[in-house]
Amino acid sequence: MKPHAIKLFGFILFFILNNSVFGQDNSETNLQIKDKVPSYFSLSLGFINDAVFLGRKDSISAPYLYPSISYYNKSGFYATGSFSYLTKSNESRIDLFLGTVGYDFAIKKFDGDISFTKYFFNSDSYNVIAEVEADITAMFSYDFNIINLAASATTFFNTNGKVDIILSSEISHDFITKNQKIQISPTIGVFFGSQNFYEEYYINTRLGSRKGSGSGHGTGGTTITETTVVLNESEKFDLMAFEFSLPIWYIHKPFAITFLPVWAIPKTPATLTAEDVIYEEDLENSFYWLIGASYTF
Repeated sequence: MKPHAIKLFGFILFFILNNSVFGQDNSETNLQIKDKVPSYFSLSLGFINDAVFLGRKDSISAPYLYPSISYYNKSGFYATGSFSYLTKSNESRIDLFLGTVGYDFAIKKFDGDISFTKYFFNSDSYNVIAEVEADITAMFSYDFNIINLAASATTFFNTNGKVDIILSSEISHDFITKNQKIQISPTIGVFFGSQNFYEEYYINTRLGSRKGSGSGHGTGGTTITETTVVLNESEKFDLMAFEFSLPIWYIHKPFAITFLPVWAIPKTPATLTAEDVIYEEDLENSFYWLIGASYTF
């Protein structure tokens, strides 16, 4: 059994949350020993160079600095509060507040986590999940010694009242030093889901608040000015992305440092219909990374 249980909280969705591959947040990192531990607090500070979700991102980069505070009860219940500060020049602002409550547990080599997250995005946010209001996530993993298998199911509640279901799975292998201070876990993840959140992003952000701004945003280099937009794939449940990541942890109690590079390959590009004109999205692969440090007490 691997000696560490890894939790990633905060933005990026990413993850939201989540284990590194699941994206919530998701991005605060806390690495703890799997043995019985008392209740504790954790303070963290992280930075992500761009907000990428399921391989999708805005045409303007969104680098975030995100401090957070978490409380973990020995019973398994936990709560996290965080905000994401957009560091882009001429865009500096707090772009997101979020809060998460959840419960995690371990039964021998089986781990589980169930959580609820509430998002409060700035009205000027151009994040691709800026129209998401909340999510419920369930994650499960099993340690087979040689490999780790994990699965996640997330329900996103959007501002238009529509719901998205995102399913993901991952396979990873842990390399841990003898002193258990360094862990490297090459990981492959695959994601399936619907795209109602993405349709709302296009309507309200990419083609809405920036409409007529002259900034030249659109699909395939074309600026769209129509407000009636339909993303034809919004309701379809389909393959969304592959991700290849290399989480690296260093622990020197009570401190932990994490570096996470990710190569994201988006799938199922959007086809948008605006006033009977069809625009096909040109998705591109993305490399992004995050780094964070935490202090546990």
